[in-house]
Amino acid sequence: MQTSPRQFGYKFSGYFMEYGPIQAEGLDGAKAEVRRRLGVARLPQGCQIWDLAERPITKWRVDVAS
Repeated sequence: MQTSPRQFGYKFSGYFMEYGPIQAEGLDGAKAEVRRRLGVARLPQGCQIWDLAERPITKWRVDVAS
């Protein structure tokens, strides 16, 4: 049984820019695609990947200055 691909977004720790969409069957497939795009064997520490059906990519976000 094959499911339709879902879309995922990703973000690196310490950065405000969000990237995507990536189409994959599931979260593991999305992680593998991000690793392939980056050319690394392991994702960078703190890399966040989420389903765009749950939360869309934020186009512009301004961090509040402290």
